[in-house]
Amino acid sequence: MFFNLSSNKMTRNIVLRTLLPCLAVITAVSAHAQNDETKTPEEVAFEESERLERLLKLEPHQTFFVDSILQHDMRGMHNELQALQMSGTQEYTAYMQVREKWTARMDSAYKKVLSYDQWLLYRRMCGKLSKEEAKILKAKEKVWKKEKKEARKN
Repeated sequence: MFFNLSSNKMTRNIVLRTLLPCLAVITAVSAHAQNDETKTPEEVAFEESERLERLLKLEPHQTFFVDSILQHDMRGMHNELQALQMSGTQEYTAYMQVREKWTARMDSAYKKVLSYDQWLLYRRMCGKLSKEEAKILKAKEKVWKKEKKEARKN
């Protein structure tokens, strides 16, 4: 079989030009995924406290308390989940019970730190807002929108 040497070089160049960027992207995505998996409970807690600070417009002292709650409870949940894993438990419900227990603890602590309005917003973000709370929040948002509109006029 006869191969054209210049055609072979062109094919190799084309393949290299397309494969190398693809490999770089795959490597970058893989490295990013590994970084997400290796986050400590403290790092996750810090990121969550920053997110809540931004979304709920927390005061500095509230941010401090929320961060403290998260640091403690995320570490506790992580340790308990690791203990389950080390014991060989494979039941999904056992893991969910641990998660729900620690989430309930965090929610209870948040309720003491957040204002009522912030609490309602937080509950909506988590998908835990009751119908009554949803009605209250909707009415409050109408008032807030009206106040904001009047403030812009002045």
